[in-house]
Amino acid sequence: MESVTVNRYREVYLEYAPKLLRFAEKFVSKFYTEDIVHDVFLKLWDRQVFLLSENDIKRILFVAVRNACIDQLRKLNMEQEYIDKRDVQLKLDELDFYESSDELFMKEDLLRLLLQKIEQLPERSRDIFKMSYLEGLKAAEIAERLDISTRTVENQLYRALIFLKKAASRYFVYIFTLI
Repeated sequence: MESVTVNRYREVYLEYAPKLLRFAEKFVSKFYTEDIVHDVFLKLWDRQVFLLSENDIKRILFVAVRNACIDQLRKLNMEQEYIDKRDVQLKLDELDFYESSDELFMKEDLLRLLLQKIEQLPERSRDIFKMSYLEGLKAAEIAERLDISTRTVENQLYRALIFLKKAASRYFVYIFTLI
């Protein structure tokens, strides 16, 4: 009985394997077809399907290969979706990096421009401006340090800001939003 089953299995395999390979190639890459067809034959061996009628065997084999192709396509689709999502995420991360580096360069350029304009202020205004905006001192602290009135410090800061606004008018808004 065992040799009859093996012989029948061999006959069915030799007759249908080439047809099933061509059938599977219509749906999936040739790279996967042999594995699909071989897996189908192995699964059906355990069920003794080869002892059924010729029409039943043919129908079962083609349905099993079709289902295996569908499973393979679903698997490939899920893998591709994951790869696509990962690829898109990497591109987004890369774009974020470039955006942040561009912003950093823009900040550096604007700050360099601002510092150049600050250096063009009269000496007293420049010192007061630096103490206020770069050192973070309050008007009263600056007045005490320079031995002048708080009102004079406030006027000097106002004049410095007016000068900087005119000197770097189109950059002024960006400078103070980036600082």
